[in-house]
Order: sequence, then structure tokens, then C-alpha cells
Amino acid sequence: MAMKVRVLLSSVVVLATICLAGCGHYNCGATFGSSTCNSSGGGGLGNGGTATNVAAFDYFPNMGITDAAFVDTSGNFNLVPNFVHPNLTLSGGGDMLIVQKKWLYQAIGLKTYAYSIAGGTGALTPITGSPFVSPNTEVVSLISNPAGTFLFESGANDQQVVVFGVDQTTGALTTVGSSPITGFAGQLSTDGLGKYLYVTAANLGTQVTVFAIGSTGALTPVVGSPFSISIAQLEGEPTGKFLFGVTGNGANNGVGTDSHIYVFSIDQTTGAITPVTGSPFATTLIPASLTVHPSGKFVYTFNGSVTGATPGTEGYQINATTGALTPVVGSPFTTVIGSKGEFDQSGAYLFTQTTGEVAVAAVNTTTGALSISGKPITGLGPSGGEFAVTDPH
Repeated sequence: MAMKVRVLLSSVVVLATICLAGCGHYNCGATFGSSTCNSSGGGGLGNGGTATNVAAFDYFPNMGITDAAFVDTSGNFNLVPNFVHPNLTLSGGGDMLIVQKKWLYQAIGLKTYAYSIAGGTGALTPITGSPFVSPNTEVVSLISNPAGTFLFESGANDQQVVVFGVDQTTGALTTVGSSPITGFAGQLSTDGLGKYLYVTAANLGTQVTVFAIGSTGALTPVVGSPFSISIAQLEGEPTGKFLFGVTGNGANNGVGTDSHIYVFSIDQTTGAITPVTGSPFATTLIPASLTVHPSGKFVYTFNGSVTGATPGTEGYQINATTGALTPVVGSPFTTVIGSKGEFDQSGAYLFTQTTGEVAVAAVNTTTGALSISGKPITGLGPSGGEFAVTDPH
């Protein structure tokens, strides 16, 4: 199992050299655990070298440290100036997650590091008690319920889901308990109403485990769980009616290719999922991952980790009644490239990341069309594609 987990986690944060090499078109300086890069463009930077008119922040690993960028309200994209990097080296980690726009959580080894986010500057301050010890030794996925009151963490080698309560004042974590998984504990998702937790076996298995989420965060398997469904990733939409998934086959895993999006309807009484009429829906490119727009109107797929494939991002409009998908006009968007994508909460911007580069695209929230916003930030060190995005609070 351990060997399979390492193969699966090609998108996990990679330990890189601490010495900062060339930063492309950026002028960089580095010390241990800290680096600075200033764009030659300077859009969104005030006279004092501070971020101004911030629309959203993007946190990501860079050369073994956590870095941060921001997009301003004019669409300019820059690294956050004078950003103080958390004093830790990223190695053996899993996922990053932002809850309620206020708290950033980062799973590394046996620990979950927690930070409060300054609304105006994006600065990170360790939360009292951080890092919080986790019983999971190799985290695959972090997710919260929509209300942000619980944080769920899957441990692949430990075959379990751990539940933390999120203190609504401080962001501190308290362990609620854990629930075992039969087989591989892969990617996590919730329905849009926060009633159910879905755990895939990633692309190493053929089942989805479903839990009902209790008022205390306790997990109870629903009737019929686990369900015999082969899917790597699932993601819900705000109404709690549908889940959207991809198998991830083709993402450097040597198990063939699958050019489809799978759509499931959710029984809101039992949590059981069944394919909607017409599912799976054919895609033009080979999707390795997907994300749903915060409005619930669109779903987008990414294939930056598919070897030899034509790169690009595809967008599909979601029928709010049936869950059926139709391509967004202009899709595929071949200039928007990433292994993974994430929206800010407003849905105005889509962030993507590939090794050595982070980028942002503007979203037409009426049509779903994407267009590159500002210049990508290049010259970054190797990174795994795990990142977290938030609007200021």
C-alpha cells in the first residue's frame, strides 16, 4: 500500500532545495525559510511595497517554503510583498485548506499547521496550539463542511478519516474522533449542504465510502456504504443535489485514459449517489482533476499532469435540474493550464498551478468563459500543485 500511495501522490508537496535559484523575470533574494520576489510589472503594489486593492490571495509551496501571491481588482497578479514565510520546511505533506477566509491549514507529516490570515495583507500568524498532532501519517486530503465548523482529514496508509472541530473564534483544532475506511482513504468531499462526507479510493480502488455528518462532527456510515463506484475525485455544488467526478486515469498513473466527467445525484435523505441520465459526459481533453464554480453553474477540468496530452482547461455548464453538462462557449481554454484549479469565493478568479508557475484566469460568471488575467508568476521552485485560495475577510 505504501508504494501505491507514493505513486498516487504525485501532486503532493515536494521537498526542494532551500537555496533560491533564478526567479525568471523576478528579482529575488533568499534567506533560510524566506524569499522575496518583486515583479517587473508592479501592478497592485502601493508606494510602500504593500498589496493594494486585493481581490484574492493564493498560498502555495515554493522551494520548500510557503509563499503567497495576490490578484488585485484590476486583474494584476504578483507575489505578496514583504511576505513572512512560515518557518518550516514542506516535506511529506498532503493538502492545504482555507476555512471561512480566516484560517489556513496545512498538513505535513503527522502534524496539521494552522494560521490566521490577516484580511488586508494576507499575512499568516500561527494559531495558538499549532501544529496540531494528527493520527494520520500520510495525509491525502483536507476538507471542511460548508459551515466551516469541522475539518476532515483522510489518511491513506492509516485507512481512516480524522475529524477536527474548528474553534469559531480562534481557528484552533480539537480532535473529535476518527472513522475507519475499508481500503484506501483517498480524496474527500461533502455535499453542498454539509450533510454527508464522501471518501473516494482515488485511482487505486473501486469504491466510495459515505458518512452522515452528525451535529458534533461524528461520522456514521450510511446504509449501503461503501458503494461500488470507481472514481478518483468527487466535488459537490451548493444545492447538495449533485456530485461531479473524474477517474484521474491518465494522470501519470499508467492505467489508461478516461475522457469523461461523471455526474451523480444525491439522495438527500440517505446520502446514496446514483448516476444522472447521460452520465458519464464526454470531454475533449483527458481530465486529471476538476473543480466546481462557487455559483454551482459550471464545472471545470484540468489535465496538466497528464503525460503527452494536449494541455488546457475545459468548462461545462451544469443543468440545475438534471445535472447534465454542456460545453461552455470557447472551451477548451488552451491558455489556462494546470494540474489543479481553485476559485476564490467570489468566483471571479480561477487559480492554477504547474511546476515552476502559478497563474490566474478571470472568469465570466455569466457565460463561464475564462481569460488569462495578468502575467503568470514564473521561476518558482518545484511544487506539487497543492495550494489554497481566499478572498480577503
